[in-house]
Amino acid sequence: MVFNPIRVSNPISVARAAASFALCTCLFSGAAALEAQSETSPGWKLCRSSSPDERIAGCSEIIAAVGKESKHNQLAAYVNRAGAYQAKGDFAHAIEDYTKALEVDPASAVVLLARGAAQHAKGDLDAAIADYDKVIEKDKKSVAALMARASAWRAKGHAEKMLADLNQAVEFEKKSPAPLAARAGYYHAKGDHERAIADYSAALKRDPGLVSALIGRGGCYYAKADYDKALADFEAAAKADPKNPTALLDRANAWRAKKDFERAKADYEAALAAKPDLAAAKKGVEDMAKIIAKKRAGGPAPADAAPAATEHEHN
Repeated sequence: MVFNPIRVSNPISVARAAASFALCTCLFSGAAALEAQSETSPGWKLCRSSSPDERIAGCSEIIAAVGKESKHNQLAAYVNRAGAYQAKGDFAHAIEDYTKALEVDPASAVVLLARGAAQHAKGDLDAAIADYDKVIEKDKKSVAALMARASAWRAKGHAEKMLADLNQAVEFEKKSPAPLAARAGYYHAKGDHERAIADYSAALKRDPGLVSALIGRGGCYYAKADYDKALADFEAAAKADPKNPTALLDRANAWRAKKDFERAKADYEAALAAKPDLAAAKKGVEDMAKIIAKKRAGGPAPADAAPAATEHEHN
C-alpha cells in the first residue's frame, strides 16, 4: 500500500506517546491515503489529495458509484474519505466511513485501529477500547493497538491497566522509543523517578534526539535536585528544538535553581517569545527582573526559590 500524507497539526507529548506511536505506525492518523487499483473514475486523483476537502470531494464521487469498484477500491475510497474527515475533526463522519470500510473488509486490523482512534478522539473511550480489543484478539503482539489502548486507559483513569499494556508494548517493540517513553511518563507522573530515568534513558538510546524524553528525564533529575544533569537534558532538548517552550521554561527553572538569574531570565523570555500565553514564563521574567534589579542596586538579593517541579510533558 502507498500512503500520501495529509499534514495535521497535533503536538504530541510523552503523555500521549501511546497514541502517537499508533498514529505513526497505522493508517488512522487521518493523514494517509490508500492507493486504488485499476482506477477508472476521475475522482481517484482527488481521493488521494493531501487536501481534506479535495479528498472528500473525490472520494464522494467514487462512493456514489462504489458498486462499480473492486473490493480493494471500495475499501480505499471509504478509508481515504474517513481519513480526510478525521483530519478536519469530523469524527462522526470518519467513524461512519470506517464502519462502511469494515463492511467491505471486516478483518482489517488497520481499519479497526483507525475507527478506534476516531472513537477515542471523539471521546467515546469504551467504543475505542472495544476496537483496540478486537485488534489485540487477532494479534496479541500488536504494539500499535496496545499503545492506543494504553492511551485510552489513561484517559479513563485506569493507570494500572495502562501500565499493563505499556509493559507488553515495551516487551514486543524492539526499535521504536515510544513505548519506553510512554512508560517513563507513567513512572514520572507517579514520582518514581528512578524507573522513569531508566526508561527515558533506554528510549534515548533508540532516539538520542527525542525531545520529549530529554525533557522528561531532565524533569526527573530536576525533581531529585540534580540540576546539572537536568540542565544537560534541557540544553539538549532546546538544541534539538530551539523554539520548544517547555524545554526553554525548564532550562530557565534549572538556571534559577542554580541562582544564575541572568540566564534564567533570558530563557524565560525565550519561552515567552515561543509561547506568548505561557503564564509561568511571564511570571519568571517578572521575578528575575526584580531580583536582578535589586542586585544591581547593591542591596541584598531577595530570597528566591525555583519551582518545585519542572513543566512535564506527561501533564
